[in-house]
Order: sequence, then C-alpha cells, then structure tokens
Amino acid sequence: MGKSSKQQQFLKDLESFEPILIAESKKHNIDGWEAEDIQQDVRLRLWIKYSTFKGKSSFKTWANKVMKNCIKNIKRDAERQCRKSLSYSISFDDLDDESE
Repeated sequence: MGKSSKQQQFLKDLESFEPILIAESKKHNIDGWEAEDIQQDVRLRLWIKYSTFKGKSSFKTWANKVMKNCIKNIKRDAERQCRKSLSYSISFDDLDDESE
C-alpha cells in the first residue's frame, strides 16, 4: 500500500526541516542518545499535530514553534523530576546507626 499524499508531503517537509532540528539540539547542548530521543519526540509531535498545520506560515516556521515547545516541555519535565528526586533525599543525620 502506497503512502497517502498527506504522508508524502509531511515526509518532504520534515526532510527539509531536519537540519534545523539537529541544529536546535546542538544549540541546547543536547547530544548523543538524548538528542536522538528529543528529535524523535519532536518528529512524533510534528506528525501528530500535522493535521493542524493550515499553511498560513511556512512548514519550517510552524515546525520550529512545535519543536521549541516540545524541547521546553521536555526540559521542564526533567527539572520537575530532578526536584522530586531531591525532595525524597534522606538526611544521614536522620538515620539510626544500627551497626553499633
């Protein structure tokens, strides 16, 4: 079964956007598996939201906004997780020394 014209257009648009996506990852000092993970999240978000793209701006402009929001959300979630982890830290002063 062939790809629909919508899928073909999305893939064409996404191909032109790839260099921007990679550059944005580097701009935020994201590399390795984290960069790949974020890039994949952005690609997925772009596909999910593609039906909302009305063509009032260029695909690159629209995709750039989606990408920046996605990166912002990922960073915010990571910061929340970090704060949550820190709030569960145990103070060594609160531990009983049962080995004595």
